[in-house]
Amino acid sequence: MPVHNIDNGPQSLPDMGGIARQVLSVLSSELRLIYPDMPPRALVQYLEEMQDAMRVTDARRITLLLNRMRRSGIRDADIADFYIPVVARRLGEGWTNDSLDFAEVTIGMSNLQTMLRELDSSWCMPDRAPFGTLGEICIIVPRGVQHSLGANILAGQMRRAGYDVHFGNDLPLDQIAKFVSSPATMGIMLSATVWESLDFLRSVVKSIRHGNPWAPVLIGGNVLERNCDVSAEIGADYATNDWQSAVSFCSNRVQR
Repeated sequence: MPVHNIDNGPQSLPDMGGIARQVLSVLSSELRLIYPDMPPRALVQYLEEMQDAMRVTDARRITLLLNRMRRSGIRDADIADFYIPVVARRLGEGWTNDSLDFAEVTIGMSNLQTMLRELDSSWCMPDRAPFGTLGEICIIVPRGVQHSLGANILAGQMRRAGYDVHFGNDLPLDQIAKFVSSPATMGIMLSATVWESLDFLRSVVKSIRHGNPWAPVLIGGNVLERNCDVSAEIGADYATNDWQSAVSFCSNRVQR
């Protein structure tokens, strides 16, 4: 979720009208390449329905919406890759511009996690390379981090690409060193939000180094939108929200 953080805290972002136009542009351009025979408006119409469904506690509404999207021809992988992240972003925008309260955002994020869990397992199964052949990656969401939705999607995308992903969600600080200790690990990815302090993230990186001093540590998430060089501040090796750039960095380090 694109929250710009300065010393005095997160700043408000543009109104939802501008966001809606951006969403329409992104989905229309990317999804039209995947579904060239489907009208652009049909691809986008589910965003508003998902947004509404995420604000209620009736899980049946999520299931019904998911099944309608499937019947229209939209793949589960594209729901995970495109639709869920966009709705999560819009929930975050609603929080920062005060159009949604904390309870609504919390319910919405929980519902998005529910939808992700209801997707067919094919969305995170290898489709280009046999499982694990491209390398072993650890993804960590430390205990206390606000949301893990993005990290869950990241883990699924990387597994689909053929990486062996070890996902540590809500991982206590004293268990991190053991979790990352495999000598086969080519990189350790840490997901965090703007709400985590840099001191806390430094302690996480220190625990990672204690358990695995040879693998590069990468930081991602909207924590990167803080007004500083987050990677340098916490002692990580690389900062990015592009997993392909991240694994390229790891591969180059391994080859040295």
